[in-house]
Amino acid sequence: MEAAALQFPWRQLGELLVAEELLTEDELEQALSEQAASGRLLGQILVANGYLSAFSLARVLSEQHGVQLSPKEGAPAPPAEVPSEPDQAWRPLGKLLVDLEFLTESQLERALAAQRDDGGRLGEILVSRGLLSGTELAQALAEQHGFELGAQDEAELQTVVVRPITAEEPVYKLFEVIFEPGYQRRTALFESTNFLEAADHAFEFVEEHEPAALEIHRTLGAAQETVWNYSATRAAAVSAERKNLAETFGFDPTTWGKKR
Repeated sequence: MEAAALQFPWRQLGELLVAEELLTEDELEQALSEQAASGRLLGQILVANGYLSAFSLARVLSEQHGVQLSPKEGAPAPPAEVPSEPDQAWRPLGKLLVDLEFLTESQLERALAAQRDDGGRLGEILVSRGLLSGTELAQALAEQHGFELGAQDEAELQTVVVRPITAEEPVYKLFEVIFEPGYQRRTALFESTNFLEAADHAFEFVEEHEPAALEIHRTLGAAQETVWNYSATRAAAVSAERKNLAETFGFDPTTWGKKR
Protein backbone atom coordinates (compact mmCIF):
# COMPACT_ATOMS: atom_id res chain seq x y z
CA MET A 1 0.00 0.00 0.00
CA GLU A 2 1.48 3.34 -1.00
CA ALA A 3 1.80 6.05 1.65
CA ALA A 4 0.05 8.39 -0.78
CA ALA A 5 -3.17 6.55 0.10
CA LEU A 6 -2.97 7.91 3.65
CA GLN A 7 -4.82 11.04 4.66
CA PHE A 8 -2.73 13.48 6.68
CA PRO A 9 -4.49 14.72 9.86
CA TRP A 10 -5.21 18.12 8.37
CA ARG A 11 -7.83 19.06 10.96
CA GLN A 12 -5.28 18.74 13.74
CA LEU A 13 -2.97 21.19 11.93
CA GLY A 14 -5.89 23.55 11.30
CA GLU A 15 -6.96 23.48 14.94
CA LEU A 16 -3.43 24.42 15.94
CA LEU A 17 -3.65 27.48 13.68
CA VAL A 18 -7.05 28.40 15.12
CA ALA A 19 -5.57 28.15 18.64
CA GLU A 20 -2.79 30.52 17.52
CA GLU A 21 -5.56 32.90 16.29
CA LEU A 22 -4.15 32.79 12.75
CA LEU A 23 -7.34 31.24 11.37
CA THR A 24 -11.03 31.48 12.22
CA GLU A 25 -13.19 28.38 12.58
CA ASP A 26 -15.06 29.34 9.38
CA GLU A 27 -11.81 29.72 7.42
CA LEU A 28 -10.64 26.34 8.68
CA GLU A 29 -13.85 24.61 7.63
CA GLN A 30 -13.73 26.22 4.18
CA ALA A 31 -10.08 25.23 3.73
CA LEU A 32 -10.74 21.64 4.88
CA SER A 33 -13.65 21.34 2.46
CA GLU A 34 -11.44 22.55 -0.39
CA GLN A 35 -8.66 20.19 0.68
CA ALA A 36 -11.02 17.19 0.72
CA ALA A 37 -12.37 18.07 -2.72
CA SER A 38 -9.08 18.92 -4.43
CA GLY A 39 -6.51 16.79 -2.61
CA ARG A 40 -4.17 19.79 -2.42
CA LEU A 41 -2.01 20.27 0.66
CA LEU A 42 -3.71 22.34 3.34
CA GLY A 43 -0.81 24.78 3.72
CA GLN A 44 -0.95 25.58 0.03
CA ILE A 45 -4.69 26.29 0.23
CA LEU A 46 -4.30 28.53 3.28
CA VAL A 47 -1.56 30.65 1.68
CA ALA A 48 -3.12 30.75 -1.79
CA ASN A 49 -6.48 31.88 -0.37
CA GLY A 50 -4.83 34.60 1.72
CA TYR A 51 -6.00 33.19 5.06
CA LEU A 52 -2.48 33.70 6.46
CA SER A 53 0.99 34.53 5.20
CA ALA A 54 3.58 31.95 4.27
CA PHE A 55 5.89 33.29 6.98
CA SER A 56 3.20 32.97 9.68
CA LEU A 57 2.51 29.38 8.72
CA ALA A 58 6.20 28.48 8.52
CA ARG A 59 6.75 30.10 11.94
CA VAL A 60 4.05 27.98 13.58
CA LEU A 61 5.29 24.80 11.89
CA SER A 62 8.85 25.55 13.03
CA GLU A 63 7.67 26.09 16.60
CA GLN A 64 6.08 22.65 16.49
CA HIS A 65 9.59 21.36 15.83
CA GLY A 66 10.94 23.34 18.78
CA VAL A 67 12.50 26.23 16.84
CA GLN A 68 11.24 29.81 17.15
CA LEU A 69 11.91 32.21 14.26
CA SER A 70 11.42 35.90 13.60
CA PRO A 71 12.52 38.46 10.97
CA LYS A 72 15.72 40.22 11.95
CA GLU A 73 15.27 43.79 13.11
CA GLY A 74 15.33 46.11 10.12
CA ALA A 75 14.88 43.30 7.59
CA PRO A 76 12.67 44.14 4.61
CA ALA A 77 9.12 42.87 4.54
CA PRO A 78 8.84 39.36 3.06
CA PRO A 79 8.01 39.38 -0.66
CA ALA A 80 4.74 38.07 -2.01
CA GLU A 81 4.63 34.27 -1.87
CA VAL A 82 3.63 32.13 -4.83
CA PRO A 83 2.26 28.68 -3.90
CA SER A 84 3.98 25.65 -5.38
CA GLU A 85 2.38 23.39 -7.98
CA PRO A 86 -0.71 21.64 -6.58
CA ASP A 87 0.34 18.07 -7.34
CA GLN A 88 2.90 17.69 -4.57
CA ALA A 89 2.67 14.53 -2.49
CA TRP A 90 3.32 14.52 1.23
CA ARG A 91 6.97 13.81 2.10
CA PRO A 92 8.27 13.14 5.63
CA LEU A 93 10.51 15.96 6.85
CA GLY A 94 13.70 13.91 7.24
CA LYS A 95 13.58 12.64 3.67
CA LEU A 96 12.74 16.10 2.40
CA LEU A 97 15.76 17.63 4.17
CA VAL A 98 18.00 15.09 2.45
CA ASP A 99 16.30 15.67 -0.92
CA LEU A 100 16.92 19.42 -0.52
CA GLU A 101 20.57 18.65 0.36
CA PHE A 102 20.26 20.43 3.70
CA LEU A 103 21.40 17.19 5.36
CA THR A 104 23.27 14.05 4.40
CA GLU A 105 21.77 10.60 4.99
CA SER A 106 24.30 9.94 7.74
CA GLN A 107 23.51 13.22 9.52
CA LEU A 108 19.80 12.40 9.43
CA GLU A 109 20.39 8.89 10.78
CA ARG A 110 22.47 10.23 13.67
CA ALA A 111 19.79 12.81 14.51
CA LEU A 112 17.05 10.17 14.41
CA ALA A 113 19.14 7.92 16.66
CA ALA A 114 19.53 10.79 19.14
CA GLN A 115 15.78 11.36 19.01
CA ARG A 116 15.09 7.68 19.77
CA ASP A 117 17.57 7.68 22.65
CA ASP A 118 16.86 11.04 24.28
CA GLY A 119 13.53 12.23 22.92
CA GLY A 120 13.06 15.75 21.62
CA ARG A 121 11.91 17.00 18.24
CA LEU A 122 13.85 16.48 15.03
CA GLY A 123 14.11 20.17 14.12
CA GLU A 124 15.19 21.07 17.64
CA ILE A 125 17.94 18.40 17.56
CA LEU A 126 19.25 19.43 14.14
CA VAL A 127 19.29 23.18 14.86
CA SER A 128 20.78 22.84 18.35
CA ARG A 129 23.60 20.70 16.92
CA GLY A 130 24.33 23.19 14.15
CA LEU A 131 23.40 20.73 11.40
CA LEU A 132 20.53 22.90 10.16
CA SER A 133 19.67 26.60 10.32
CA GLY A 134 16.27 27.86 11.42
CA THR A 135 15.75 29.30 7.95
CA GLU A 136 16.50 25.95 6.28
CA LEU A 137 14.01 24.24 8.60
CA ALA A 138 11.35 26.83 7.71
CA GLN A 139 12.04 26.44 3.99
CA ALA A 140 11.74 22.65 4.20
CA LEU A 141 8.52 22.83 6.21
CA ALA A 142 7.06 25.28 3.70
CA GLU A 143 7.82 22.90 0.84
CA GLN A 144 6.47 19.95 2.82
CA HIS A 145 3.14 21.75 3.22
CA GLY A 146 2.94 22.97 -0.37
CA PHE A 147 3.84 26.65 -0.24
CA GLU A 148 6.92 28.85 -0.63
CA LEU A 149 8.64 31.36 1.61
CA GLY A 150 9.86 33.48 -1.27
CA ALA A 151 13.34 34.98 -1.66
CA GLN A 152 14.19 35.35 2.03
CA ASP A 153 17.69 34.28 3.04
CA GLU A 154 19.82 33.94 6.15
CA ALA A 155 20.24 37.73 6.39
CA GLU A 156 16.49 38.26 6.80
CA LEU A 157 15.59 35.55 9.33
CA GLN A 158 16.97 34.56 12.68
CA THR A 159 16.54 31.67 15.05
CA VAL A 160 15.30 33.21 18.27
CA VAL A 161 15.55 30.16 20.54
CA VAL A 162 15.34 26.41 20.46
CA ARG A 163 12.21 25.97 22.54
CA PRO A 164 12.30 23.34 25.31
CA ILE A 165 9.41 20.94 25.83
CA THR A 166 7.11 21.86 28.73
CA ALA A 167 4.87 19.69 30.89
CA GLU A 168 1.80 21.51 29.56
CA GLU A 169 2.31 20.29 26.00
CA PRO A 170 0.24 17.34 24.71
CA VAL A 171 1.97 14.17 23.59
CA TYR A 172 1.12 12.47 20.30
CA LYS A 173 1.53 8.68 20.35
CA LEU A 174 1.56 6.52 17.23
CA PHE A 175 0.20 2.97 17.62
CA GLU A 176 -0.01 -0.01 15.32
CA VAL A 177 -3.41 -1.67 15.66
CA ILE A 178 -3.23 -5.47 15.40
CA PHE A 179 -6.48 -7.35 15.06
CA GLU A 180 -6.68 -10.53 17.12
CA PRO A 181 -9.73 -12.84 17.40
CA GLY A 182 -12.22 -10.92 19.51
CA TYR A 183 -10.09 -7.86 20.31
CA GLN A 184 -7.63 -5.26 19.06
CA ARG A 185 -4.07 -5.02 20.33
CA ARG A 186 -2.17 -1.72 20.13
CA THR A 187 1.61 -1.52 19.99
CA ALA A 188 3.28 1.84 20.64
CA LEU A 189 5.64 2.84 17.83
CA PHE A 190 6.60 6.47 18.48
CA GLU A 191 5.69 9.47 20.58
CA SER A 192 6.43 13.19 20.38
CA THR A 193 5.07 16.53 21.50
CA ASN A 194 4.96 17.33 17.76
CA PHE A 195 2.03 15.70 15.95
CA LEU A 196 3.72 16.49 12.61
CA GLU A 197 6.49 14.07 13.51
CA ALA A 198 3.99 11.42 14.57
CA ALA A 199 2.32 11.76 11.16
CA ASP A 200 5.71 11.53 9.39
CA HIS A 201 6.46 8.28 11.24
CA ALA A 202 3.04 6.92 10.33
CA PHE A 203 3.67 7.55 6.62
CA GLU A 204 7.10 5.92 6.76
CA PHE A 205 5.77 2.93 8.74
CA VAL A 206 3.08 2.27 6.12
CA GLU A 207 5.67 2.39 3.33
CA GLU A 208 8.00 -0.03 5.10
CA HIS A 209 5.64 -2.45 6.89
CA GLU A 210 2.16 -2.26 5.30
CA PRO A 211 0.27 -2.49 8.63
CA ALA A 212 -3.44 -3.28 8.86
CA ALA A 213 -4.16 -0.14 10.86
CA LEU A 214 -2.51 2.78 12.67
CA GLU A 215 -3.74 5.40 15.13
CA ILE A 216 -2.36 8.63 16.55
CA HIS A 217 -3.55 9.45 20.07
CA ARG A 218 -3.26 12.87 21.70
CA THR A 219 -2.75 12.79 25.47
CA LEU A 220 -2.62 15.66 27.94
CA GLY A 221 -2.71 14.65 31.56
CA ALA A 222 -5.52 12.12 31.98
CA ALA A 223 -7.28 13.22 28.77
CA GLN A 224 -6.78 11.16 25.62
CA GLU A 225 -8.30 11.28 22.15
CA THR A 226 -7.68 9.67 18.76
CA VAL A 227 -6.80 12.42 16.29
CA TRP A 228 -6.01 10.27 13.23
CA ASN A 229 -6.37 6.68 12.09
CA TYR A 230 -5.40 4.65 9.06
CA SER A 231 -6.92 1.41 7.77
CA ALA A 232 -5.34 -0.58 4.94
CA THR A 233 -8.75 -1.91 3.88
CA ARG A 234 -10.24 1.59 3.78
CA ALA A 235 -7.26 2.91 1.81
CA ALA A 236 -7.65 0.03 -0.65
CA ALA A 237 -11.36 0.85 -1.03
CA VAL A 238 -10.54 4.50 -1.75
CA SER A 239 -7.97 3.47 -4.36
CA ALA A 240 -10.48 1.09 -5.96
CA GLU A 241 -13.14 3.80 -6.02
CA ARG A 242 -10.76 6.17 -7.80
CA LYS A 243 -9.86 3.44 -10.29
CA ASN A 244 -13.57 2.92 -11.04
CA LEU A 245 -14.01 6.66 -11.53
CA ALA A 246 -11.11 6.71 -13.98
CA GLU A 247 -12.60 3.79 -15.93
CA THR A 248 -15.97 5.55 -16.06
CA PHE A 249 -14.81 9.04 -17.01
CA GLY A 250 -11.49 8.31 -18.68
CA PHE A 251 -9.77 10.29 -15.88
CA ASP A 252 -10.00 10.60 -12.10
CA PRO A 253 -12.41 13.50 -11.36
CA THR A 254 -10.98 13.83 -7.84
CA THR A 255 -7.68 14.99 -9.34
CA TRP A 256 -9.14 17.20 -12.06
CA GLY A 257 -7.02 20.32 -12.45
CA LYS A 258 -3.91 18.79 -10.94
CA LYS A 259 -0.72 18.88 -12.97
CA ARG A 260 0.38 15.44 -14.12
